[in-house]
Amino acid sequence: MGKILVIEDSLQQHELIKRAFLRYDDTLEVITVSSVSEGFDVLENEDLDIIFVDYVLQEMNGVQFLKELKKNSIDIPTVLITARGDERTAVEAIKAGAYEYVIKDIGYFNALPHVYKKVMEEHSARRALSKAHRRILEFNENLLRINNLIQSLNEELDTTETVRKGLSGGVDLLGGDGGFICLCDNDKIVEFETENIEIAPPECSLIKKIEGILLLEDLSPYPEIEKVLKGYSPAVVLIAPFRLSGGLNGVFAVVFLQEPSIGDEQINAFRLYLDALTSAVNNSLLFEQVARSQTLWQVTFDAISDILFVVDERGIVQKCNRAFAEDCGLHPREIVGAPLLKICGKSNIMKMYLDLNLGEKREYFSQEVSYHEKRFIISGFPVVFPDGTTAMVNIVKDITETSRLKEQLFHADKLASLGLLVSGVAHEINNPLTGIVGYTELLQMKVKDEDIQRELAKIANAADRCKTIVENLLAFSRQKEPEKTYTMINDIIDGAVELRAYWLRSNNVEVVREYGELPYAYVDPQQIQQVILNLLINAEHALEEVDRDQKRVIFRTAHNKDAGTIQIWISDNGTGIPADVIPRIFDPFFTTKPVNKGSGLGLSISHGIVKENGGTIHLEETSPEGTTFYIELPVKQP
Repeated sequence: MGKILVIEDSLQQHELIKRAFLRYDDTLEVITVSSVSEGFDVLENEDLDIIFVDYVLQEMNGVQFLKELKKNSIDIPTVLITARGDERTAVEAIKAGAYEYVIKDIGYFNALPHVYKKVMEEHSARRALSKAHRRILEFNENLLRINNLIQSLNEELDTTETVRKGLSGGVDLLGGDGGFICLCDNDKIVEFETENIEIAPPECSLIKKIEGILLLEDLSPYPEIEKVLKGYSPAVVLIAPFRLSGGLNGVFAVVFLQEPSIGDEQINAFRLYLDALTSAVNNSLLFEQVARSQTLWQVTFDAISDILFVVDERGIVQKCNRAFAEDCGLHPREIVGAPLLKICGKSNIMKMYLDLNLGEKREYFSQEVSYHEKRFIISGFPVVFPDGTTAMVNIVKDITETSRLKEQLFHADKLASLGLLVSGVAHEINNPLTGIVGYTELLQMKVKDEDIQRELAKIANAADRCKTIVENLLAFSRQKEPEKTYTMINDIIDGAVELRAYWLRSNNVEVVREYGELPYAYVDPQQIQQVILNLLINAEHALEEVDRDQKRVIFRTAHNKDAGTIQIWISDNGTGIPADVIPRIFDPFFTTKPVNKGSGLGLSISHGIVKENGGTIHLEETSPEGTTFYIELPVKQP
């Protein structure tokens, strides 16, 4: 049920407007007043959804009323009704904050319900957009805070200090009143820090119960927490597992004395921070192990898969772990006491270390580098031996796979968000488009004038074009399972080529079809056509960059009876794909095209569509003479 205020000085118009709204929806409540002052009285006492105000009123005109609303920070969508249909009045109304502008012609009141629906949808969309914008700003602020906290943590090498700083930062990040971190080695507490609360450490048995981040209002299932926090009567306790290397485990708890406002964004930000804190604590624990006795130090080093080695100020290797020795292709006895320059010949990682002049550093450093298509974090810690000799403890960690997975997850989230946005936009366009199509058809049936019929035909054609665009957007968003049916692949290719026929003819591109005799494929024809179009458009871009007398795109199909699949090859004689970008061609948002030329989504979406339809797609070959992609699709229903 909606509540509508109409400010109109004509009592006759009051009744007509009410009838129009009640015919549209008899649950609507329409309040009519004759003056602006009466309208403001209603505003003080009623929760309104929308206001319709006449332009010409005694106390002030409609535009002045709009300005008063804005002045008083009243955010209610308002529509201006006027008999003055000039452009100047319309611009003035929109500038003053009107959502819509209605001309008071014959029967105008019958259009008001439709204006009401449109304005309410637009208002809802604006509010949703504003909310999303606020969430993005909050998330960015959290990221900035997390980045600053992580930088501070990474500069700390003492475990106790790292835990203390990490606890303080986590409590501050969530806006808690206090908290604690407890680390245990089996049943022995090795670290316990509190923030703004004075409690005894909980029993280590608590750690085994915590599998993920929990928001607890009732502490009775966790008597270990209930016991230590009994004197504080918290409203909510957030508790998360804290998993460290070397067999250490723990919990991170944040205490809220009043009901907090914590959403998914805050939980995700805390999870990211907890991962960084875990890494920082691990680093500090590792550094403390390095400071222990030589035997324990060597055993610990050999148990770590990361490359570790100690080089003194003269460039002599004093210590190393097994991973370092294996990377150099030598036994540890051949390495210790030898100059680093002489033993790194077989190691690409050591070549990278020397190329970056990291061996000359004498202060703590930690940097991420890319080398030979891999990514590493190289950290160095200065130490002083008992004889006064200074050295650097170096750690090289291969993060190639971890970085790749994180990037894929990040891009997948963006891709999913983009799909939802496209789908939402397409559905929103469908609503007014349906009205345009329907009313155009009605007018075509009623109007006999040929000139008007030609104009209506133009409207109908444009609406059909919009309808096609909306359908393509919905297909692009892929928010549903493939609607598989038995389809002829050759027909799908022909349909895709026909959609690009004008461009192909205009650019003198020859399309060669080498079709085999195919059975029906069990796929979603619309989705597979999208894949063919994406590959065809990529071929067009490649052909634009070459100067050839004969530009060509070749489609070849065949039936692999043994495998029960249909094979498709799409080839062009364009520029080819550079070797250094081939590993990333299916990554979301990766593109080598200039701005506004490509989004980096085509191949990624194509890969997902083919996979969902039970097939495979890959780059078969590429060279300066052209590129070939290969697709394989199933014939029979799984």
